[in-house]
Amino acid sequence: MTQADRSLPERTSRRRRSRPAVAAAALGATLVGSALAPAEAEAAVPRVLRPGTRPMQFLFGFGPAWGVGGANYYYNAGYYGCGGVPGCRYGAFGYYGAFKLTQEFNGHFSGNASGPALGVLLNQSFGYQYFDFVIAPKFTYDIQPKRDLGLYISPNVSFGYELLSRRFYDPSLYYYRYNYHAANLQFGVGLKLMLDDRWIVWLQFPHFDMTIGPGYGYGGACPPGACPTYFITRLNLLAGAGVSF
Repeated sequence: MTQADRSLPERTSRRRRSRPAVAAAALGATLVGSALAPAEAEAAVPRVLRPGTRPMQFLFGFGPAWGVGGANYYYNAGYYGCGGVPGCRYGAFGYYGAFKLTQEFNGHFSGNASGPALGVLLNQSFGYQYFDFVIAPKFTYDIQPKRDLGLYISPNVSFGYELLSRRFYDPSLYYYRYNYHAANLQFGVGLKLMLDDRWIVWLQFPHFDMTIGPGYGYGGACPPGACPTYFITRLNLLAGAGVSF
């Protein structure tokens, strides 16, 4: 038997012994590659735009409110800045309209900035010869369309109390101020962007804002106790900023 014949089994044996090591190395490379892939994908999003990890938020904003309808029989346009001019009551800062401030505090059940949240909403609206104040519990669901991006689509609804303070002017040149109590319903969809896991910028798309209550005494349209339920419907377009903690 030649030297070449004796070395052939030895080379075959060495190749067999090396196969497990090669397989282990390939498996290790696969696992490392799969672990690095998400990290590389996340690295494509700047750190300042990463998702929020803090569950609590305080939001502040402002914007106009436009009137789109309501039981206007109980609201005299002459007392709301329109002077009885037809069509004026739907102006941005006239009959139903106002400039609005909003504040909100909420907390997420998920422990981060996504998912369902429950909070408290405060509004202050300033219109011609009137002011209103709203306080209401608010439910929001922050939907994160991209896992590694701190952008949230936020459908929301609130229902609570509204106080309207109206300044009334009569032909005898006397001014009166009346306070009215009503329910307030708001619903719509917002958009939030998280910055550096701390700061928030947000936009509330045109958002339904409804005042619902008894019509007693509004413009003297009916005697006490005889007025049906009235409502005002507005669209709010609000934007602002906030902080998470």
